[in-house]
Amino acid sequence: MCYLVGIDVGSTNLKTVIYELGGKAVAQASRPTQLFHPYPEHPDWAVWQPEQIWDGVCQATRQAVGQLDDPGKICGVAVTGMGMDGVPVDAVGQTLYPFISWHCPRTEPQQRWWLEHIGPQRQFRIGGNQIWVFNTALRLLWMRQHEPEILNRTHKWLLIEDFVNFRLCGQYATDYSMASTTLLFDQRRRCWSEELLAASGIDRQLLCDPLPAGTRLGEVHAEAADATGLPQGTPVVLGGHDYCCGMLPTGAFRPGVVLDVIGTWEMVVTALSEPV
Repeated sequence: MCYLVGIDVGSTNLKTVIYELGGKAVAQASRPTQLFHPYPEHPDWAVWQPEQIWDGVCQATRQAVGQLDDPGKICGVAVTGMGMDGVPVDAVGQTLYPFISWHCPRTEPQQRWWLEHIGPQRQFRIGGNQIWVFNTALRLLWMRQHEPEILNRTHKWLLIEDFVNFRLCGQYATDYSMASTTLLFDQRRRCWSEELLAASGIDRQLLCDPLPAGTRLGEVHAEAADATGLPQGTPVVLGGHDYCCGMLPTGAFRPGVVLDVIGTWEMVVTALSEPV
């Protein structure tokens, strides 16, 4: 018997589900995701607090692992969740600012700049995506203008799944689906776009290396094992954006199969054999 652990960082809940290899769920638990509005002068600005995210993940995972007769049979853990939202960390991995939530409209001026100077056609040609107010590149432009001291101290900008992976195993990485939410990824070449980085002036060194989902990042270290109940040494495998991962068990990775995800967001997705 071998168990696989899935952690989902959602906008409503932080969930952990444990599966047998055949896909049967054998244990699960969740904790609410808390949205904060800590700026009285900007009541519509919204953030996620990093420690609330991590603590909720730890509590849900510990509860789910506690439902197993033998946690030693856990063979791996992977993280999925919402895209876009990221957090700056310093050279030792300490967070420097909250996650700016996708609910937050503060980067509307940066969105207008991107639309004017880069434009939707150029963006779609390279990145295959639309320009949303919450995309990572716009958050980085906002930080450069309004929080330059913090950005100067930033070693890496971690998307929310990447943050959990880092807390689990101490490795910095992101997958292609998460990288695609940033406005900075070249989907055809599967690397950060030098053209978009140059046009925006964003430092490539702030971004984690993009890797294929399924890449083994490392192992659960002792501190994370104590916090989550996962056995120390459990392989940590790179997951991805929630709805992209949801395409696998539903068969929507095959051309012609359409998946309608009805959650905090509704996403209608299908796979194509070649980029548009």
